[in-house]
Amino acid sequence: MRAKLIGVPGSHPVVSAELMLRYKGVPYERLDLPNITHRVLLPLLRYRGHTVPVMNLDGKRISGTMRIARALEAARPDPPLFPASEGDEAWADAVLQDGVRTLARWAAGKDPKAAESFLAPSHLPGKSLLLRAMPVVRPVVAWQMRRPDEDAKAALEALPAQLDRVDALLASGVIGGERPNAVDFQIAPSVRLMLCFDQLREHIDARPAGRFARSLVPDYPGRFTAVFPTEWMPF
Repeated sequence: MRAKLIGVPGSHPVVSAELMLRYKGVPYERLDLPNITHRVLLPLLRYRGHTVPVMNLDGKRISGTMRIARALEAARPDPPLFPASEGDEAWADAVLQDGVRTLARWAAGKDPKAAESFLAPSHLPGKSLLLRAMPVVRPVVAWQMRRPDEDAKAALEALPAQLDRVDALLASGVIGGERPNAVDFQIAPSVRLMLCFDQLREHIDARPAGRFARSLVPDYPGRFTAVFPTEWMPF
C-alpha cells in the first residue's frame, strides 16, 4: 500500500492527513501546490472539490481529512482511528480549522516574511526559485491570501471558546488518551498552527490544548510576528 498526499505549504489539514498516514504506517509521498492555485489545479488532477488535502491511495482519489481517515481505516484497520466522536471530528474539520485558517491568511497579508517561513520547509517543486523571487511575488501572495479585517477579528474573538472546548475534550478523555483517534489528529494541527503566532503562543502554551498540540505535532515550521491590533486580542 502506498499513498500520494497533495497539499499546500503550511496547511494544517494536510498535517492532519500526514499524522494519520504515519499512525497507520502507510508509506507516502507528499507534493505541495502553490497556495490558492490548488483551487484550479485539483479539478485538473481529477480530484473532487477545490481544497486540500487530497490523496491517491493505491489508485483511489480521496478528498478531505474526514474521507481520508475513513479510507485509511478501511484499508488498514490496525491501529484504529475509530471509534471517535463524529460531532467533535466534524467541528474540528470545519469550525476549528476554518478559524485558524482565516487568521493565517489575514496575517500572511500583513507580515511580509510569513510566507517564506512556511515555504522553506515545504514540498513545493521549484521552491528555491520561488524563495529567491519572493520580493517580487510577495505582493501577489498577500493579495491572494487576503481576508477582511472583520473576519480575522471574529476568528480571534471565537478563539477562547474554541480552546475551552479542546481543553474540555482533553479533560473528558475524548482526545489525549493513550491511543490517539481521528479527532486527535484533526484538532492537534489546528492548535499547533495557532502556536506559530507570536501574539497567541504564550496564552495557548499555558493551556492543556497547547501542550497536547505540541505532543502530537512537535515541529511546525513557520511564524507570524505581531500583526493583530492590541484591541483585537481576546486574552
